[in-house]
Amino acid sequence: MCHVWDWLVQADVELGYPTFDIAEVYGHDPQDDLGETEPMNARTGCIGCPLVQEDSALERVLANPKWTYLAPLRQLRPLYWEVKKPQYRLRKHGETRKDGSLAKKQGRLGPLTLETREWMLGEILRIQAEVNAAAAVCEQPTISLINDEELARIRALIAAKTWPEKWDGTEHQGDEWLPDILPDGSVQPLLFSNRSD
Repeated sequence: MCHVWDWLVQADVELGYPTFDIAEVYGHDPQDDLGETEPMNARTGCIGCPLVQEDSALERVLANPKWTYLAPLRQLRPLYWEVKKPQYRLRKHGETRKDGSLAKKQGRLGPLTLETREWMLGEILRIQAEVNAAAAVCEQPTISLINDEELARIRALIAAKTWPEKWDGTEHQGDEWLPDILPDGSVQPLLFSNRSD
């Protein structure tokens, strides 16, 4: 049975593509010519995936001394989880449908605020710079979490104050205390008018 790492090693040896590093990330030992060691299938998803409880794939990659310089990538997942919090997002309040009736899901969270987008971009670029500085020291390949073209586009969209459809940036901050709007349109006022932190 041919596996992805078999093809990657074959592509390096027979076709001249520099794929040994990729095979190694998948857990294949390039010194194992007979295929006696079962690869650990380390790289099976995106780095810092917020959909899993533990990024075991990244941890397996970092266990290889050759790849320890990638350790700053551990900071991505907590960052993704952080920006799911309401204080970083906008919230719809009193949203209506085209026919004027109340939208079913009142108070839904939406896009990141412009300030959060700027902060998040800075954090990702910082992590990328940390990895690449370490890569230079140990003469390993650099990474690109956000390339120059993507960076220019992200900055242009932030500067233009671009919002997803049906959002315009005037919505409430996600963590702002707001009165509840009930399905019949009645409003449950706040017990206290001002939040004190």
